[in-house]
Amino acid sequence: MRRITSSMALALAITLFAGTISPVVSAGPAYFAQQARGDWTAVESLPADEDIAIKLKSGKQVRGEFLSATANEVTITRKGKAESFAKDSIAQIDRLVRKAEKGKYAAIGAAIGTGVGAGIGGAKASSASDDGYVYTIAGVAMGAGFGALGGLLWGQAKRKHVLIYQAP
Repeated sequence: MRRITSSMALALAITLFAGTISPVVSAGPAYFAQQARGDWTAVESLPADEDIAIKLKSGKQVRGEFLSATANEVTITRKGKAESFAKDSIAQIDRLVRKAEKGKYAAIGAAIGTGVGAGIGGAKASSASDDGYVYTIAGVAMGAGFGALGGLLWGQAKRKHVLIYQAP
């Protein structure tokens, strides 16, 4: 009986993990599919204070609020300071469409972690011992904590990027 319960808890954990990661994995590059553009006028026409991400040809990525753009450079506000980047050093510019939903994904992660932790803790708990319930309580607490942390990190990274410029 105990082996069946342990197997069911493991299957539940794997199913929940696969269910949370599969939409992004199965979508692959199509998830972030955008039309490549080499039109710098799209950058020049951005409204002020628009959140953008600039990927430089060196591989570094910089995020900030759009300030202005000329024919040769773009200026953003980052950490309270204005920074300019030459057009020749920019590989692509993305507009960040929505804010990160950290709270929402932390709550979802905590709920999933609680369920997985309860399942694993319940499978480990023994009715032969007087303190077997401790495993379930510890599983719930640890699962909720780790799930919330994972959801928080997932939500921080989950922003929709819309490509507005890509160097030719």
